[in-house]
Amino acid sequence: MNLENKTALVTGGSRGIGKAIALKLAEYGADVVITYTRSADAAEEVKAEIEQKGRRAKALQADAVNYKKADAVISEIVEDWERLDILVNNAGITRDNLILRMNEDQWDEVIETNLKSIFNYSKAVTKPMMRNRGGSI
Repeated sequence: MNLENKTALVTGGSRGIGKAIALKLAEYGADVVITYTRSADAAEEVKAEIEQKGRRAKALQADAVNYKKADAVISEIVEDWERLDILVNNAGITRDNLILRMNEDQWDEVIETNLKSIFNYSKAVTKPMMRNRGGSI
């Protein structure tokens, strides 16, 4: 797969599956932006690993649940790198528990993070992708 001259965003890209996706995209030639909520050190490590592969990288702190922040992240990427070709909606959390023990706040947090974040970033990226006449979510 050749992703030269492509820019990718991986939400929740500082660890786990998101980190693996970000590194693979860089291996295929994409410049990669990752977002993270709390793990700044881990995000900087991923950024450095992407740069070691000869690609541009950026790590941005952003809570995926915040619509305005998602829009700001997309705007920053397009302003700095002129385009965004690939969005990987990876941000997510678990609050594993028996339903009997799970409270409503835990449930709401999972739903907001795992579903609303997809809406936030997908909506924010549609205009730049339409301007570029292409992109993948």
